[in-house]
Amino acid sequence: MKKVFAAFLAVVLCFGCFALTAGADFNAQTEVTEKLVSDIYYMISLDDGTVLFSKNETKKTAPAAFVKLLAAITAIENWGNLDKEVEITEESLSLVTYDYGVRTVNLQVGETYTKRQLIEALMVYGANDCASVIAHNISGSVEGFAKAMNELAKKIGCNRTKIVNITGFDDDGQCTSAQDIATILKYALNSPVFSEAFSASSITLPATQKNGERTYNSENRMTSAATQDYYHSAVNGGKYTSTTKAGECIAVSSSQDGYSYLTVVMRGSMKDVDSDGVNENTCMTDAKQLLSWVYSNIRFRVIATANQIVAVVNVVAGKDADSLRLVPEKETSALVPAKATNNSMLIKIDESTLPKEIKAPVSAGQVICQGTVYFADQPITTINLVAANDVGLSLVRLFMTKLSNLLSSTAFIILEVIALLAVCAYLGLMLFRNVQRNKARARRRAAAAGKRPPVKK
Repeated sequence: MKKVFAAFLAVVLCFGCFALTAGADFNAQTEVTEKLVSDIYYMISLDDGTVLFSKNETKKTAPAAFVKLLAAITAIENWGNLDKEVEITEESLSLVTYDYGVRTVNLQVGETYTKRQLIEALMVYGANDCASVIAHNISGSVEGFAKAMNELAKKIGCNRTKIVNITGFDDDGQCTSAQDIATILKYALNSPVFSEAFSASSITLPATQKNGERTYNSENRMTSAATQDYYHSAVNGGKYTSTTKAGECIAVSSSQDGYSYLTVVMRGSMKDVDSDGVNENTCMTDAKQLLSWVYSNIRFRVIATANQIVAVVNVVAGKDADSLRLVPEKETSALVPAKATNNSMLIKIDESTLPKEIKAPVSAGQVICQGTVYFADQPITTINLVAANDVGLSLVRLFMTKLSNLLSSTAFIILEVIALLAVCAYLGLMLFRNVQRNKARARRRAAAAGKRPPVKK
């Protein structure tokens, strides 16, 4: 009766509903995804790494001036004391190709700026003359600096990024992905210098003997309340860029009410999305829609407790127990939709990770298997399931189990068959010999009867 109850409870628990998840398939939230226009977007939590929204995030595409984000963190890590001044030389400026659309801060030969100022101008304004000076001073050439950038990208896991030039202009050999841009930013934002520049709305360069003081503004309009089509109060930093192949692109960080996110939108366009007769930049409108929905609909909460029974499984040779309760390894928290209920969340044991037999002894906290977590019928993540209690070893049960296993094993059955066949063969041989003996006796009797003299009457 105890085993029947344990089996019933295991079925109920394995297929019942539990408040367990570590991030949901938010792409299923069609009320926001159906309104998005851009070809590529990727949004992740900076708090726990949950991917909230994604579309074509691994697709290779032109990086545009996102190249300068990687250039900036490469310079920060390789240029030494950033408060040291650098003299602008003709050779260091020669790496810039002054094509149409090249952005510069009008650096002049003979001027001096700190390394920090050049990096900030590169990030905030996308100044190509600053990129030229940085590449020349660190590596001596565009090719050498691009190599250093590619090495850093590979080191941090950007497998779809290849840098050829430092301007971000379209080049057949240059590519990245939204996922890689997010990876670069997650890594780079750990640098205070990078983080400060990424959050700046403008950069002011000091007056020199050849230039007056001048200020250059960031093109990230999501931080400006004056542009209500794009403004979102949670956005605290970002980079906007655009080329023919890359389309309209933006990457922004945001933080509000204790929640922080990173959003990358690429391959956007100029389109009248609100039917007001004016074309909007869809990379920014899409980023705003994602942020608005997430900050209104997503909450971080405890979704599993360490004492919550997920399943009950049988134990072999357990002392005073033939079953074991499985619980989550630790308390788990996750981002979940505010409207989510326990009835919309589910966890199932991954049968491929569950041992065929759980043998005693078992210690409380011992990892037994994994469970797959579902939300809205979509797999979310896996968690370790552990033993909730100790189960000692019973030597008597162990002996009986091993005996039972032996008696039911294939080898033992084969031996039984061989023994049975041997017995049958032996009995057959005995029978054959007995028959032969009887025949021999009969022949002897017959022969003996033929040699006797006739009986006189």
